[in-house]
Amino acid sequence: MRDLVRTIRLSLSYRAAISATLVCAALFSASRYAKTWLAKPFLDEVVPAMSQGGIDWAALAPRLWEIGTILALTLVVTPPVMFLRLYLANWVVGRTRQDVDQRVARKFLSAPLRLHRGEASGELLSRALTDAQLACRTLEVLYKDVVEDFMLLVGGVIAMFLLSWQLSLLSMTTMPILLGVLAYFGNQIQKKTQRRQETQSDLSQRLIAILSGIKVIKAFRGEEVELAAFGRETQTYFRRHMKVIFNRAMAKTTSESVNQLVGALILGVGTYFALNRMFDVTFGTLGAFALMLVQVYKPIKSLTISFTTIMESNAGAQRLFEVFDMEEEPPDRPDAKTMTGLMRGIRFRDVHFDYGQGAILAGIDLEVKPGEVIAIVGRTGTGKSTLMDLLLRFHDPTQGRIEIDGVDLRDLKRKSFLDHVAVVTQEPFLFDASILENIRYGKPDVPFEKVRAAAIAASAEEFIDELPQGYDTPVGEFGLRLSGGQRQRITIARAILADPAILVFDEATSSLDAKTERAVQLAIESLRGQRTIFLVAHRLTTIRHADRIVVLDQGRIVDIGDHETLLARPGIYRELIGADRPSAA
Repeated sequence: MRDLVRTIRLSLSYRAAISATLVCAALFSASRYAKTWLAKPFLDEVVPAMSQGGIDWAALAPRLWEIGTILALTLVVTPPVMFLRLYLANWVVGRTRQDVDQRVARKFLSAPLRLHRGEASGELLSRALTDAQLACRTLEVLYKDVVEDFMLLVGGVIAMFLLSWQLSLLSMTTMPILLGVLAYFGNQIQKKTQRRQETQSDLSQRLIAILSGIKVIKAFRGEEVELAAFGRETQTYFRRHMKVIFNRAMAKTTSESVNQLVGALILGVGTYFALNRMFDVTFGTLGAFALMLVQVYKPIKSLTISFTTIMESNAGAQRLFEVFDMEEEPPDRPDAKTMTGLMRGIRFRDVHFDYGQGAILAGIDLEVKPGEVIAIVGRTGTGKSTLMDLLLRFHDPTQGRIEIDGVDLRDLKRKSFLDHVAVVTQEPFLFDASILENIRYGKPDVPFEKVRAAAIAASAEEFIDELPQGYDTPVGEFGLRLSGGQRQRITIARAILADPAILVFDEATSSLDAKTERAVQLAIESLRGQRTIFLVAHRLTTIRHADRIVVLDQGRIVDIGDHETLLARPGIYRELIGADRPSAA
């Protein structure tokens, strides 16, 4: 119930439309039972008078006028209220789905980077699409079906009690059985659906892996292996889906049997009452009651289906709310300062960090002056990229602090700090847009002349000019219409255009050819003294001209110096450079 209430709350921004939907449903119910109610006076008064011959039309005229007027009003009222109810219900659900999608996207964007690293892409995709759809399906069933059926049920029960409270009480004797059946199977449906949705996430993850690794799969002839693995996932999904179907069918079948039993019981007992003139039950009363019982049976049957659907959808809502409840980036401290630039430099003070599975960095102490070019080198897994992630505040240190001009990074307003940094990663990421839009990302109003200057500095204009559409060339999904080196040069141009005080190259030249790498080195040299630059790399050509080279090993700084100084003494740096020299040559 807690998740169901949370689901309903998602739509409460549109209370006016919801209220109008309820009013329309109530009017529709009233008009429907008003027509059914007419069976009693028609059978008890009009039919006997007409069957006796010599009809006294003058005596019947008032009653016929009353019946005709009520019937005409119901025929006039029913169509517009039905249209408004359906339209408003769909409007509320549609707007709520829009809000849910926005909230999911906002949550993904505001969640700490470590949470994204801890969740598989397929899991997040399933929650964003399938589970969000299921949660909104609850609202769709609620406002389109349950509201109408509930009003019809309430209206029918009231009308039935007005006709004969004795028959009404008799018809409700099986209600506890019906509620028990729905509660049991509803609980089973929710549990089985939750397991099915987990399998849906596995399917999404498997498809993402296939699409992401299609080159490797084809190169190693792994198509059949992947197809077999995907087949096992689909078989698991089918089995779990059929368990949901089984419980849904059992709930519907059992409730149908109970309702049929009620109908037979009422007809038998009602006929006995009418024949023996008990409790003022006439055949007109019994006829009208039977018609109303049929009318009430329809919403009960529909509510049974709706209940199982809601229980099934509620499993998706549970998984969706787990996304809503995800941790977000910590907010700025109340006294956070605004960063206006880098004046005195950056200081790492006894910085420690771990992902909860052992220390990645331990006791990092480093001072960087404004305008320095700092290279970070070390063996794979020594914490080079993690150190830069801390500097970019993708994570906060588990111990120690990073200071910008003497101010703890956590005491700076996040947005003002990120306005002064830019990063180029090892895996170049481009959006499915034009080259111009990708370079301008984050700064859409920058004049084209500055965009071109950044592209020239990144050695990108050379290939851009050769493209038929130039800067307007679409790069495709993830930039796959460009080569790896071309994509990387676009991301470097984007970083240069950002005009940051701190510029981080995290293995950014690893996919560039020698000619392009030299051009990028010239770009870095042109920024020397104007920007504080961090180079995470192992290639000699990338790091040899750095002002200082920081050598990491097992999460600690083991050496610092320029290229010539470090090369002159034995240690890890000389080993790394020795291993790199053949490729650098």
